[in-house]
Amino acid sequence: MTDWLRYENQGAIRSKPISDDLVRAMSFLPGMGVEMRVISGGQDGYGEGTQRTGSTRHDHGGAADADFYMGGRKLDWNNPADQPIFAQIVSQARANGVTGIGAGDDYMGAGRMHVGFGKESAWGAGGKSENAPEWLRSAYYGAGQGGAPKAFGNSLAQPVQGQQPQQAGYPSQMNALAQQQAPQGPQMVSNALDPRAFMTTVQAPQVLRFT
Repeated sequence: MTDWLRYENQGAIRSKPISDDLVRAMSFLPGMGVEMRVISGGQDGYGEGTQRTGSTRHDHGGAADADFYMGGRKLDWNNPADQPIFAQIVSQARANGVTGIGAGDDYMGAGRMHVGFGKESAWGAGGKSENAPEWLRSAYYGAGQGGAPKAFGNSLAQPVQGQQPQQAGYPSQMNALAQQQAPQGPQMVSNALDPRAFMTTVQAPQVLRFT
């Protein structure tokens, strides 16, 4: 067990640890100074045992329902100071390959999120994607799998292993285009950058139900 990951799911139906793949996907958390406490972790695979409940997302440790702490304090997205931290967690997790994230006051309570793999979706109350809170929807669809994390103010994100650090607040494609059009020697660039170059297509959320 790592110093940023704690299991508090002893006695729960989903009492197993999370998979190595999920640990690696969430391994950016210590760089943010965030601790992840697993309340509900892995479970028996479908048809392989009785120690299971709900959907298959938690099978073999593929997902966790977890609380997040910073400096010993549980984070709460209803706190304006904490919401950007949650948004950064979601954005960075998406960039690292996490595909399923659920959160909401009426889902598992403030501060507790489902993070894991499976079909791509973000959801809220009732396990419905249409009930995903706006901050979650924005963070999730703002950075697709393998893409650059979206910046939120003073970014807390650490570079993903193998990626080059980016200038704070700018997506990688903006940095690249700015470098290409930067003045060379005595030349001057007078034309403004076309904002269409930085537009991304936001995938519309699917209405799905998960447990």
